[in-house]
Amino acid sequence: MSAIAGEGQATKSSARPDPRRARRTRARIADRVMTGIFWGAAIAVGILLAYIIIYMLSKGLSVISWDFITKYDASGNFVGAQVFNSFYMVTLSLLICIPIAFSAAIYLVEYAKQGIFTTVLRFAADTLAGIPSIILGLFGFLVFVTVLGSGRFMGYSRLAGALTLVMLNLPLLLRVSEDALRTVPNELREASMSVGANKFKTIWRVMLPTALPALTTGVILTAGKMIGETAALIFTAGSSAPVNGWFSLDPLYPGQTLTILLFNLQAEGGGANAVNIQNGVATLLILFLLIFNLGLRYLAGALSKRLSGYA
Repeated sequence: MSAIAGEGQATKSSARPDPRRARRTRARIADRVMTGIFWGAAIAVGILLAYIIIYMLSKGLSVISWDFITKYDASGNFVGAQVFNSFYMVTLSLLICIPIAFSAAIYLVEYAKQGIFTTVLRFAADTLAGIPSIILGLFGFLVFVTVLGSGRFMGYSRLAGALTLVMLNLPLLLRVSEDALRTVPNELREASMSVGANKFKTIWRVMLPTALPALTTGVILTAGKMIGETAALIFTAGSSAPVNGWFSLDPLYPGQTLTILLFNLQAEGGGANAVNIQNGVATLLILFLLIFNLGLRYLAGALSKRLSGYA
């Protein structure tokens, strides 16, 4: 009888579910479900972006031509000035924004003592990065157009628009650059200094080449925001582009961009051919973003090889 009772207790104990196995099973199921959800979200976003790009290219590629950019159409429209102004202001803004953002990020990561000052600076950068562009556009209008323009120093100009873009995008680029530099492993810094390199050489030869892909991503995001900006530039760069002298490199010349032209065409119309012009301008913006992305990636690769000593 005792043997039979022992066998019954063993059977009952073996029939009990193992709580650890049940937890592992639930964890595997949850992991697979969440992985499927994330994959589904990524695929949905990719499909949506591909649809938008393909749709815009299908509408606008047939409109774009050399004459579309360089000559008037039957309605008197001309986009060559806006194309030049867009490239001019984005390039000028990046030439001002990149050195300041990179230098500030290097200082915060490598030189500054972590305390109240750095905390306040990061908080200010995060706050400025979330301010709507139209607010900074009005600020640029008050400072660059109204105050500095009273003596005919600036007024509505490409320089006013570029400086407003710098104020709008500098906090974002600063935070992205700081995060990129913080991702560099400390082992690389220690190895560089152990062979006799000073702090400057360590930053120039080790940190910047290692963080350059992430830094390039930040610059590309910043350039994309600059190309697509409208509200801030209407109040500073102007909403018109005089044809005479539009190819001038004078930064004090007024500068309507492609996004402002697209806004004006949508709000006010541009004749019988307005829809085709809108499609062409939107397609040009997409192509310019692609050119900027590929160009910056190529320059970043070449610069990384040169800084690392492989070129």
